Amino acid sequence: MNDRPHSRGQLTWIWVAAACIVVLCGRAGGEESVGKITVYSREDLAQFCGTDRGLAYIEFPGTARRTLLGREDLYRPMPPDEVVDALARITYPLDGIEADIVILATPRRDLPESSAEGMVVFLSPGSIDYPQEHVHYAVTHEIGHVVQHALMPDSRDDLWKQYASLRGIALGAAPGSQAHAARPHEIFAEDFRILFGGDLARCGSGAENHDLRSADSVSGLREFFLSLLHEWEGRIRIFASPNPFRDHLVLRAFSLDGASPLGEVTVYDAGGRVVRTITASSPDRSEIVWDARNSDGGVLAPGVYFIAIRSGSHIEVHKITRIPG
Repeated sequence: MNDRPHSRGQLTWIWVAAACIVVLCGRAGGEESVGKITVYSREDLAQFCGTDRGLAYIEFPGTARRTLLGREDLYRPMPPDEVVDALARITYPLDGIEADIVILATPRRDLPESSAEGMVVFLSPGSIDYPQEHVHYAVTHEIGHVVQHALMPDSRDDLWKQYASLRGIALGAAPGSQAHAARPHEIFAEDFRILFGGDLARCGSGAENHDLRSADSVSGLREFFLSLLHEWEGRIRIFASPNPFRDHLVLRAFSLDGASPLGEVTVYDAGGRVVRTITASSPDRSEIVWDARNSDGGVLAPGVYFIAIRSGSHIEVHKITRIPG
């Protein structure tokens, strides 16, 4: 399980890869939703899949392209109805959280485990059918990461200091220098699972980090998680992902209080020159996909850019990086 929003086996012949895509992704179907969280199973994913130099990949909006590993008949994806049930059992107020859950039929080659990338959760399959408890555990843990990405971003040092003080943990270690279970983002997701997951999500397992007190025995911890909702009342958050990106960037405005339509988006190069201005196609639209093209229709060169995004009276500037496709 991945702790950051930033946080591919190889197929030998092109025709094998293409066949794998047909089996893996199926035809577009009807997604299921719990509140504003949409669950995509393999029947829903064809539009996000493709092949590149003989390798099957998935490139879901707002996430990086990932090469897929192996054939579907070697794996057992998580059952969509069980994923939806796990979501429904979470007691944390998720009504204002807009996110996507992607149920993979084969793992990603360089990230084989379930993970959360921004506001998108990827659920990896197993070589055998997962027990109910594992599905509920994974779904709830990864939704914990989504809640952290939405309500307690790394830029909010004040919130992280409050959390670390309550939890008795240290912040500031270099990325990758800590064991997985000791990373603050992982501790947060595990605390979320234990405090707000259903019975099956908490069944038969304590927190991943056995050196810490159980979340439900830490005074004030549940209240802290709930207070994060109040931190964002009347405020808007804007996500630009994936970053770095290749040929598309998803801009999404998010508000717990309801609609948060995107207005004008202006793209600048590193020298401060405007290269593209984008206006939402409708006044109530909260998401824009930019195709990495300038105002003349040409594809921008790889490099660093800046985007100024307006939602109502709120404006944010994000530094983004385009990498070669």
